[in-house]
Amino acid sequence: MDRIRLKKLEEPDIELIEGRALYCYEKSEAYLSELKAEFPVLIEKLAGIVDDNKRNQGTFCWEGLCIPVEDSSWLFRIDWTKSVLLITSDYHREAYEKLSETLPLSGGGGTIYYYADRETEIEMDYREKYKDTELENIILFRSGPCASSYVKGMDFADNARALFEYMLSKNLNERYELVWLVKDPEEFIRFREMKNVTFLSFDWSVSEIPEEQTRYYRALCLARYIFFTDAYGFARNSRPDQIRVQLWHGCGFKTRVNFVRCEKRYEFTTVISDLYANIHQDIYGLRKDQTLVTGYAKEDWLFHPAAAALEKLNIPAAGSCIFWLPTFRTAKSSLMQLNEYALKGETGLPLVVTYEKMEELEQLLEELDTVLLIKLHPFQAREQVGQIHMEHIWLLDNDLLADMDIQINELLGHADGLISDYSSAAVDYMLLDRPIGFTLDDVEEYKKSRGFVFDNIREWLPGAELFSFEQLCTFIKDTATNQDPHREKRQRLVDIMHKYGDDQNCRRIVEALHI
Repeated sequence: MDRIRLKKLEEPDIELIEGRALYCYEKSEAYLSELKAEFPVLIEKLAGIVDDNKRNQGTFCWEGLCIPVEDSSWLFRIDWTKSVLLITSDYHREAYEKLSETLPLSGGGGTIYYYADRETEIEMDYREKYKDTELENIILFRSGPCASSYVKGMDFADNARALFEYMLSKNLNERYELVWLVKDPEEFIRFREMKNVTFLSFDWSVSEIPEEQTRYYRALCLARYIFFTDAYGFARNSRPDQIRVQLWHGCGFKTRVNFVRCEKRYEFTTVISDLYANIHQDIYGLRKDQTLVTGYAKEDWLFHPAAAALEKLNIPAAGSCIFWLPTFRTAKSSLMQLNEYALKGETGLPLVVTYEKMEELEQLLEELDTVLLIKLHPFQAREQVGQIHMEHIWLLDNDLLADMDIQINELLGHADGLISDYSSAAVDYMLLDRPIGFTLDDVEEYKKSRGFVFDNIREWLPGAELFSFEQLCTFIKDTATNQDPHREKRQRLVDIMHKYGDDQNCRRIVEALHI
């Protein structure tokens, strides 16, 4: 049987598919918008979208249309003699490989079409230009979510930043050009005089200025190594001799959202232990040789907290300092697809749900000479958290830390204890062997909404279980008075969840990749 062919959608194809219903493969509002602008007649034929991401399924209302979105089983119920399939995805080749093996395209011309958005068109021109050019000693870095979900400060942060700073400390910029893709390169003029260090805008991928486009695609097409902590679609068309490394944010307790099999999307990912290597292989469909058990780069910061960071934030001196890192529930408007649910109560925080309880907590902290720093998740909608202005309870949001250029793991080393819920920050913090408390008042709801990588989640929490305001207060008292009743469990779990317990993760990553 002849294999179904893949063809880029072009103007002459519109007549060939006249009279057929159109089905898109993978939901992308950005792709649909460009498709409508270029081929408006096709939108009138749009009968549905096939997408295996459960969060995308249902009825998608867009541009006055209500479009059904169903999983891949729908493909086998469609009459392909009267229909056409159009891939609307960054990964059109990957989608085609999957579809061509299974799709029952009897009739329909035996063709799957794909739509190339403007960025794809531009990139493929540069890929063609550079296809016979040898790779250069360029190391490319990017952190944070995709450009459409930009969050202040996250474009120069996390594991990618820690690894970059390590490379600078070892003078690797003498041999390699270290290039960052950020939102606004002008924010990083402090690096301008540094040898072989360059900041480019990821928006230059579609810049109208030829020089900006060329600088961006030279780095992308000729980089020997490409590191990222989240979004990786920008590197989707990399050459086989380019090495892409997903550094991620952390190994935690939550399942990932919007995840797909990533075996072909990057060559390696870093993890903190064999346990998490197995978890990531299972979730992302990776081969064993793709998971590098090195520890996370940013965990090195824990052992070297930023000097005077608390003073820089005007945090008052106290006998002890406890950090609280609640996981976001209601995301910023640019990240609405990540929403879980809104916490009930006046404060928008778990356990301390009223301002009266907040006042009680403030009084306890004063008695204990303790300051509590509540650091919101970068994705958290700030307006969903109440106004907190107290002497011993301080609210730190993402914008403040971004303005101060302080990374959370540079602060956590100053903490005498940590309150978390299901965040990977708690797994990082285990390395310091200090008390951890877990707010679990919504554990059952969270299990249904997001889910965990462990079935028996409570057995994997290395610290106190906090289901009530009273238990939260007990944890704070214990920490402030150097009581650590859960140390034995924490020390047992740290040996399973971490392979290493030192500040050498960046070194291990560099050595594993032979940089």
